[in-house]
Amino acid sequence: MYYLKIFTKSFLSLFAIMRVTGISTQNPFSVILFLLLLYVFAKLHSDHIEGHIVPGDMTLSTILSVLFSIFTLSAQYSVILGSLTNSLFCVVVLLLTGIGLWIIYYYLSIWLLQTAADRKLTGSSYSYAWIPFLTALICLLCWTPYFLYEYPGIMTPDSINQYAQVIGAYELSNHHSVVHTALIGICCNIGLSLTGNPHTGLALYTIAQMIFMAFVAGYVVRTLQKANVITPVLLITICFYALIPYHGAYVVTIWKDIPFAGCMTLFAAALMRFLLRGSFASSSDTIPKLQHSEYFTLLLPYMISGILLCLLRSNGWYAFVLSMPLILITYRQWWKVMLPVHLIILLLVLFVKYPVMHVYEIRQADYVESLSIPVQQLARVVAAGEPLPENETAFLEQLMDLEQAAKLYQPDVSDNIKNLIRPNSDYLESHKAAFFRIWLTIGLEHPKTYFDAYAAQTKGYWYPDVSCEVGLSDGIYPNEFGLHWQPIIKGTVLIKIKEILFKLPDLIPLYGMLWSMGFILWGLLLLTALSLRMNSPAGALVCLPFILLIATLCIAAPVAAEFRYTYAAFYALPLCVLSPYVHER
Repeated sequence: MYYLKIFTKSFLSLFAIMRVTGISTQNPFSVILFLLLLYVFAKLHSDHIEGHIVPGDMTLSTILSVLFSIFTLSAQYSVILGSLTNSLFCVVVLLLTGIGLWIIYYYLSIWLLQTAADRKLTGSSYSYAWIPFLTALICLLCWTPYFLYEYPGIMTPDSINQYAQVIGAYELSNHHSVVHTALIGICCNIGLSLTGNPHTGLALYTIAQMIFMAFVAGYVVRTLQKANVITPVLLITICFYALIPYHGAYVVTIWKDIPFAGCMTLFAAALMRFLLRGSFASSSDTIPKLQHSEYFTLLLPYMISGILLCLLRSNGWYAFVLSMPLILITYRQWWKVMLPVHLIILLLVLFVKYPVMHVYEIRQADYVESLSIPVQQLARVVAAGEPLPENETAFLEQLMDLEQAAKLYQPDVSDNIKNLIRPNSDYLESHKAAFFRIWLTIGLEHPKTYFDAYAAQTKGYWYPDVSCEVGLSDGIYPNEFGLHWQPIIKGTVLIKIKEILFKLPDLIPLYGMLWSMGFILWGLLLLTALSLRMNSPAGALVCLPFILLIATLCIAAPVAAEFRYTYAAFYALPLCVLSPYVHER
């Protein structure tokens, strides 16, 4: 029975791997892979592994393996089925593949949880207070070539739209965070007053953004120092911020997503500092009182970053609101501090979002902007020529030109369809209930088309093997406002160096995973499970806001596989990786 169990698990795992990767049944590598699987499962069933399984391992691994299997089947089902068309065959193949994937992910999760829990990443480290400042300086030095090459900063159509609002050419809108637009405006006004040149103001904004992001990197390193993280990990963290190319490219890009990433990382680092001081202790008597310096090094960064992450992106607001109850429950013994702090954040954010924006008549993002996925699903049904009843067709014609929708539909971008609907947005807002009723009815009639549309729009956020463009924007895009790219250093050598830096992730195994949004989500889920296994719910809270951030993209992503939308999770990666290993002092 033991050998039959090993053989069955190995065979089903082999079947799943071959269907997902497209390896043919005649490929000799399949025999080698089968023998390797036999060896691995024999080891996994040894007393060394099974003897270390704690009660929570099986529960956590089951949850993770189910999620990972669903993600893989959803992303790769067309590859798994290949040329199969018979419904029964398709169901059987998907079922066997799902079982094989579950086996692989289940045992892999158990092994990872056990192995990671045995590691010790804290102990002795350099506690010198100058190391965070050195970190910030190293980051600025490594990012300066990007700034000089992209001077005054990278500006895409979104950035140019915000600049147009600053100079009054466009009406103020919170579609692109008006708080971020105001920050750009402040720097532009300073630059104009100093030199009369708008490029100077944009350069000042870029420099300010670089300094802020470098400060956040230093704050992260200082937090890890307080956690007594070992010195090699501190060095890796410094190198991560200073040398990974997308940090250099993004800190000189004028997008709200960049300071948002910094604020969310600052928020997570402050959360880790709450963990370190034992503010979730079972008795409030054991919690040390706040020192005077902590009002400036802990509470103030936490509050400012909390306010800004809510105002810079709408999904940051949702991530904060959904995280807050769990944070308050975990730190309930310190409610006299935590409750007022969160109430202040909430009140200030709500004050800005409603009374202030109402008084200044700042236009909010329109309703259709929140319907990226539903309208894409409807458009795909139309583009595929699926049959629709007359009443459904008539309703859709009230929203958009169906012929144009069929021509303009793009699986990975919803802008074309949203722009078709915008002239009829009044009709949409007055018929919300009818819209969702028709959307649901059409979905029940064409579930596969809906699913394909959803996967095409969101797959990059939840499945690792999806490529995305990172750091390819250069200079200032063509515009009508006299702004143009003015590189201080240039040449074909620099262009080639940048091309090589951003092609390396496609060439170097494992390193490419640091550029994968889907892998980051899987890693965050694993790290959360590891924190729970190590009895550190406060450690799991460090990862929670980033998981919720990605979850909001899976609900309403306007663009498929847009790296900047999840950049916050990448910038906070050192904190998330170490969160299970950090404990109260």
